[in-house]
Amino acid sequence: MSDYPAPTNAFSNSNTLGKKPRQKQTRSRKAIAAFRKRKDRDYAEWKGRIGIHVQVDEFNLNLLEDYLADWTDPSSKQKEWKGWEYVNHYDVIRLWKKPLLEESFLEEGFATDDSLTNAEQIELMNMKLDAATPEIFIFSFGAAVFWNFPNEESELTWLKTNLLLYDDVCGTLHKEAAITSANDEVNFVYGPDFVLRRDVVQLSTREPGEKLAVSFGVAKSSLLSVYEWMLQQTIERNSDIPEQLAKTGTIHMSKIDISKEIGRIFLVKHGINLDSNLQDTPEEFWEDTMYDLHYTKTMSYFEIHKRMELINNRLKMLQDLHKVLIDEVQNHHAVYLEWIVIWLIVIEVVFELYHAFRDKII
Repeated sequence: MSDYPAPTNAFSNSNTLGKKPRQKQTRSRKAIAAFRKRKDRDYAEWKGRIGIHVQVDEFNLNLLEDYLADWTDPSSKQKEWKGWEYVNHYDVIRLWKKPLLEESFLEEGFATDDSLTNAEQIELMNMKLDAATPEIFIFSFGAAVFWNFPNEESELTWLKTNLLLYDDVCGTLHKEAAITSANDEVNFVYGPDFVLRRDVVQLSTREPGEKLAVSFGVAKSSLLSVYEWMLQQTIERNSDIPEQLAKTGTIHMSKIDISKEIGRIFLVKHGINLDSNLQDTPEEFWEDTMYDLHYTKTMSYFEIHKRMELINNRLKMLQDLHKVLIDEVQNHHAVYLEWIVIWLIVIEVVFELYHAFRDKII
C-alpha cells in the first residue's frame, strides 16, 4: 500500500485543480459538463477536487470494515494507514485523514496578515486545512468518491494499492471502456448556501454529512454512466439488424448469438430498473434528513431521473427488436423441426419404395 500523495498548495498552484483533457463520455452527462465548462466561473480562486470512479460492480463493506479495523489500529504495522480514520454509514464507508500541521505552517500567511479579520483568518486556515485533508467515500455498489486528492492518477493509485488488490472485497471488474465512461470529476468551494453550478459544488458547511449527500449523488451519476455505456453498446451491436431484415428478410445470427443478445438486453433493462442503488433514497437520509435536500439537489443537477427515463425510452424502442429476435429464435427452431419432419418423411418414402421394389422382385 502507498501513502496518500502530498497535496498541492491550493493557493499557489490552483491550475492543478483546473481544466484538463477529458475522456470521451456519454452525451447525457459529459456533453453537458463540457458545455458548462466553456463559461468562465465566478467562484473564489481556490477550488477543491472531487474524483469519482466506478471500476467494479460492488464492494463487500463488511469485509472491508474488518480489514480497516486492523489497518487503522494504533498498534498495526501498516504504517501507511497511520492517522486514517473511518466510519460505516450503512452502505458507504467514509475514510479521512487529518494532516498534522505545524504551528508555523498554520500561522504563516494568516496570523501575520493584518489585512484580514480574525474571522477571515480562521476561515482561510480552515480552508487550507481542508485542502490538505484527503477523504474517501466507498459505496457498496462499486463507486469510490475522492475528495481533495491532487489528481486522477493519485486516486487510481490509491484504488489499485488499497482496494483492487483484494478480490474478496471487490466484485467483478467492469470493462475498461465502461470504467472510462464512469470516471468523472467536479470541483467544490465553500459559500453561504449550497449551490451546484457549472460542475462546481458550493458547500455551505464543513460537515461530513453534506459531503456524504453530494458523494451519493455523484456516485449514482457515475453508476448510471456504466448502464448508459452498456445500452450504447447494445444499440451499436444491433444497429444493422433492421437493415438485414429489409434486404434479406432474415437475421444473419446464430441461435446462440441471438440468445446472448436477448440476455444482454434484459441485463441492461433489469439492471437499471431493479437496481435499488439507483432507485431508492439512501437509508442515511431517512434517519437524518438534515442533508436530504442536498442529496436531492445533487441528483437533480446530474439529471439522474431524466437520464433513467431516457434510457427506458430507448429500451422501449429496443423491445420491438427484442421481439424480432425472439421470433427469429422461434423461427429457427420451427425450421429445424420442419426439416426433421421432412427428412423423416423422405426416409419413410425410401423405405416404402425399397420394400415395394423388393416385393415386386420376389
